[in-house]
Amino acid sequence: MSVVPKKRTKILVKDLIFQEKYNLSHTQTDLMAYLSNLVHWAISVDGYFVLTTSKIMSDLPQMGQKTFEASLKVLKDLELIECKLVEVKEWKGKPKLRGIKLTQKGKEYNSNLVLPTQDEKKRELEETIKKLKETIAKLETEKEQKEEPKEKTPQKETSKAPKKDELNNFRDKIVQSFGDIGKPICNMVPNYQNKTTFYINSYKKLSLITPQNDYIQLEDPKRIYEFWKWLYQNQNRVGDIIDFDKYPTLEELKKRYTKKSIQIKGKTCTIIDFVPKSNKVKIKVKVENKINFLIDSTTQKEALFDLDECQNIILRLLR
Repeated sequence: MSVVPKKRTKILVKDLIFQEKYNLSHTQTDLMAYLSNLVHWAISVDGYFVLTTSKIMSDLPQMGQKTFEASLKVLKDLELIECKLVEVKEWKGKPKLRGIKLTQKGKEYNSNLVLPTQDEKKRELEETIKKLKETIAKLETEKEQKEEPKEKTPQKETSKAPKKDELNNFRDKIVQSFGDIGKPICNMVPNYQNKTTFYINSYKKLSLITPQNDYIQLEDPKRIYEFWKWLYQNQNRVGDIIDFDKYPTLEELKKRYTKKSIQIKGKTCTIIDFVPKSNKVKIKVKVENKINFLIDSTTQKEALFDLDECQNIILRLLR
């Protein structure tokens, strides 16, 4: 999918903290600043922004082609950007050219700098969330006055703690399986940042790696118990490491968020499925005992989302 390039700017804003964090040279930082602006003017093909060598040599002639290619390689090796050949169908001959996009790490560059387009997107997301909350509230109105205690019984059973022996046996099995190989157990655990990764350290203790790459051995018995209890009740997550830097396909959305609970206006909804339609996706949810697609409160039609927009909204609403 392509978009018409917008008016661009030649102003490069340096993020000195980012430069120091990744030990970038001034030239590499200039290139990072330039690439972070591609989203505002370059042609997009499947999430990658087209950048020809002639274009960057025109915009940054002082850099030189060899320096550009060398700096680009450094940014790729640091996993700040991704590159691949993309086909621009709108151009004569449908040429295949270099496409570039920022990784999640790369998007940290000037992340505290609010641009007008970003501010506008934020407002759009907030408005979408507001509409979703109104939709869920409307779906629940009829059920809310007819609640019966027996309808809540399944929820109480799912939150019930496992028996002590069962939990201990499960924990010992995971420690034995993952302790010797240093393989991560899982990420996206409730009450932790999504990218926090859990593993068993060399002392056979439950530990985690934060998104900032801090290594921490858990000491609080309550937090340790809550983790093992959650993992026991979600055994399909054992060995499942979600790559949040990867562009979310429909399959990834289903893998990450099916059966997840989202909280809207004090009510809990369970995501049942993601249904593709016209290059977008609809979200099927269960509200108590009723299953529906999310409805756009403005049009009163089933809401359609882009894949990345869908993920952003869900992450905001996860319980």
